[in-house]
Amino acid sequence: MLVALILIVFVLRPLVDLGLAGGRVVELMIAVVMLLSTWSVWGGRARMVMIGLGIGIVEAMRWLHWFGAAPHFAAWAALGSAAIIGLFIVLVLTRVFQPGPVTWHRIQGAVAVYLMFGLAWAQAYQFVEALEPGAFQFPRGDVAAAGWFSPLLYFSFITLTTVGYGDILPVHPAARSLAMFAALTGQLYPAILIAKLVSLQVTAEVTAVGGHGGAPSEWQGRD
Repeated sequence: MLVALILIVFVLRPLVDLGLAGGRVVELMIAVVMLLSTWSVWGGRARMVMIGLGIGIVEAMRWLHWFGAAPHFAAWAALGSAAIIGLFIVLVLTRVFQPGPVTWHRIQGAVAVYLMFGLAWAQAYQFVEALEPGAFQFPRGDVAAAGWFSPLLYFSFITLTTVGYGDILPVHPAARSLAMFAALTGQLYPAILIAKLVSLQVTAEVTAVGGHGGAPSEWQGRD
């Protein structure tokens, strides 16, 4: 999951902007990643079918929009994608924050969640832009051929990391509120994550020392 997310954000998005890949490729790859990741983060055939059905509905709305069936299908597809990615964020964080020592797999999950935050906010921005064209001000007054997703994916991570280059601007009140919320998420998540992982590691070490007949009182004093 982490490798696929890195490819989407740092490889496919620039290729879309350069015209070497279609925006639909990125959208479809996100759907595939979510579907294939269902088993690893949730498990169970019924749950996988439920997630697969949700992804199928979202992708059907997106394809109908691509073929000109209804202009607002893109908005609802983006909202559905944001909701599904939000579900994956909750599921992965549940695994990351389970009791036990901090392992490399937990760190991978935490990084994957941060990238999923960027994808989820990009979909939320796309939802607003689809409902209210002009909610975001883009350079040169136009948008990439891929639609709103590619530039808004870039804007999402720039806002999440609070870099704020200012080349893309939220001008609609709803867009500004989302940008503010995303910036807060980008600031609070690393701080809470580090504190929680340190707490898990200390607890695991105290448990290990106590279980081996060491000096738990010394560790308890430090805690």
